[in-house]
Amino acid sequence: MDRGSSCKTELTVGLTIFRREFVVRHFGEEEIIDGYGTAPYSDTVEVLNVQPLSADELQALPEGERKTKRMKAFSDFVFNTADQYTGRRGDWLFYRGNMDPVGHWYECVSSLGWDHTMLSHCRSEFVQVAEAESYTLEPPKKKLKGRGGTKKHERRRS
Repeated sequence: MDRGSSCKTELTVGLTIFRREFVVRHFGEEEIIDGYGTAPYSDTVEVLNVQPLSADELQALPEGERKTKRMKAFSDFVFNTADQYTGRRGDWLFYRGNMDPVGHWYECVSSLGWDHTMLSHCRSEFVQVAEAESYTLEPPKKKLKGRGGTKKHERRRS
């Protein structure tokens, strides 16, 4: 699937000062092969502002969901979210940094565009992918430049 078609909706560039590069994995349609679900994927490097959930945001979650590590990300586009009904995987974000020094995959469970202010942006929420689900997947191979992005903070395509 072409990532430029209907996968993400572009929004006007918002506040970019706290952004840095992250690898985002987008999954295609899942197939059952020999009894196991498999899905093709492609990795891209995106410029995002990733933060932990605030205490108030964690408190609003059902009690059983507070134990799973969560993060929020601000971007210029809407991510694909996990869909339990269709079984489609959401986009995955690989995070390694102060909040997770080892580095893990996080799946997008919510992504909403906020275009009602001058700083239009998208706020997405990610949940850490269970080790049992992610251990067979390769870590990202894309090279990151580190903090910050390009002057215009354009999305990079693979």
